[in-house]
Amino acid sequence: MASYFFANPKRLDNEEETMSWKVECTNNCRENGYSTSNILDLLDNYRDQESGWFLCKCGERGYVRKEYPLQEEGEIWEPILKGAIRLGDEESTYQPFVFFVVYNQNDVLGDIINDVWFSYYKDTRPDGGRLKLGYGPGGPPVLGQESIGRLYEILIGLGYLD
Repeated sequence: MASYFFANPKRLDNEEETMSWKVECTNNCRENGYSTSNILDLLDNYRDQESGWFLCKCGERGYVRKEYPLQEEGEIWEPILKGAIRLGDEESTYQPFVFFVVYNQNDVLGDIINDVWFSYYKDTRPDGGRLKLGYGPGGPPVLGQESIGRLYEILIGLGYLD
């Protein structure tokens, strides 16, 4: 997949105010379409902690649609996020993680993953700061050897790599 740079990087400055994470159900249940504005809430409360899949309130798998304008006039990147894996030390304010990405609505069912999108959040709210979500511009997350090893182990365990 090509490297994408977003047309409006200001939208990444304060994730609490600008981002919405609407989890849609793969089973189209009555709980379909609940949202959270907080990446921590999404990662802590709306995914299976072992596999990383996003979950609907009914317990079925969920997914999150996103849209990002590209620098190329009129072009939009539309990933569908199926899940996420945390890669950082739980005590650190800097938390790298990856999203599981597909691009076709038919791929939200099943175990297909087209791409792994490297991201991070930094939570300095306990010190009077803010919650920031990042994935570019400004660069991708920095991963140490342990984080890379953990990612490989998880992806192999889930059957995405062999």
